[in-house]
Amino acid sequence: MNSMFDTLKDMKNGKVAVVGLGLSGISTVDYLLRNGISPDLFDSRITPPNKDAIEEKYKSLKQSFGVFSDNEFLDYTYVIVSSGITLKTPALANALRHNENVFCDVELFARINTKPVLAITGSNGKSTAVGWLEHALNGLGIKAAACGNYGVPVLDVIDKDVDVFVIELSSFQLESVQSLECAAAVVLNVSEDHMDRYDSFEDYSKAKNKIYRHADLCIYNQDDFQTKPLISHDNVVSFGSLDECCEQTCWQYDVTNKLLLKNGRQIACLDDFNISGNHNGLNGLVVLAMAQAIGVDVELDSTLAVFKSFAGLPHRCQLTLDANGVRYIDDSKATNVASTLAALNGLANDKNIILIAGGDAKGADLAELADAIDRDVKFVVALGKDKQQFESFVPAEKLSIVDDLKQAVEQAGKVSVSGDCVLLSPACASIDMFKNYQQRGLMFQSLVKELRQ
Repeated sequence: MNSMFDTLKDMKNGKVAVVGLGLSGISTVDYLLRNGISPDLFDSRITPPNKDAIEEKYKSLKQSFGVFSDNEFLDYTYVIVSSGITLKTPALANALRHNENVFCDVELFARINTKPVLAITGSNGKSTAVGWLEHALNGLGIKAAACGNYGVPVLDVIDKDVDVFVIELSSFQLESVQSLECAAAVVLNVSEDHMDRYDSFEDYSKAKNKIYRHADLCIYNQDDFQTKPLISHDNVVSFGSLDECCEQTCWQYDVTNKLLLKNGRQIACLDDFNISGNHNGLNGLVVLAMAQAIGVDVELDSTLAVFKSFAGLPHRCQLTLDANGVRYIDDSKATNVASTLAALNGLANDKNIILIAGGDAKGADLAELADAIDRDVKFVVALGKDKQQFESFVPAEKLSIVDDLKQAVEQAGKVSVSGDCVLLSPACASIDMFKNYQQRGLMFQSLVKELRQ
């Protein structure tokens, strides 16, 4: 692998393209400019968001907007691609055939970074685990920066004064990451997501598994065999339910008693944490295992107190309001079926859920929710691009199809009684109706408060 100086020197002497001018693309451009490298800028959209600002800010750089020609990037030594753009795009596939330096910002980070990395991927729960780990390490005096798919591009923080990077990685990012060395890496779970991008579930799963490639410690979910490292590795631990231990070191969660265990020995009880839900029992195991991987004694009472103080992330099973005995919960970050199943499993109590769901299913089959809805949900309010899918598996008397989130909140309010939980957990992306899941969650919070006034 190149050293940091070799990589940057090579880029200065070569010709660099940045493809895709969203959050990570702009971050990459700024990083390159800070290091004396002037890239050419490309975006396949004729008018990407903030185009005017981009044109003004980078007027000294060559800029190109619109569909790429098939040979667009053949003359470049480095092509840094937004992970949202598939490498199967003809122009990028052609470039890759001639040049191995076609990758996303995380691979550039990996070639330059000199500090320890804790890396987390999975279909569901990764942002919570990343945020929890960052919170705990900083609380213990270990300077940690959460970044990557978490919303903070890796190149925005690479030069910061930190002891460790906690990186959330998507399958899209992992597709082109070859060099990322990790003190510990985990695949939390793998369930169908982004099937509009992958040829098969196996392809998606393999992309996630690349996180283990250069990890000192591999942590996998023993309840989900798709998370097990495909490479042979000397240092592997597992986490999961109370079933038989699969590795020499096993972190286990006892659902019945809410206990977090290591090799059968109680470490903590989830009831003592500021975060709830059985899915967070499993997240807690991962956070403890990863902290231990960089030398934290996670069994000290004073250390555990810091882990217990984490209160969760915005839009992730976040209590918005408790009014007249009805709890309104914002889980807008549930953009796939597995996330919604986890929320239902963690929050349901004797069929008390009024579920607001729907949006862009990204090619997934929402009928995978059928059993959980039958078991845990009193009523479903469906909205968004793929709302009609719910009609195939939710009885008509238990379903309302609406046009927008305002109608959804109003309908949920009408059918709820004391003891119920109105849960926005869409199982779908937000892009059909909103800028992002954050905007969807904030609108839900605003509408709930309005309704209750």
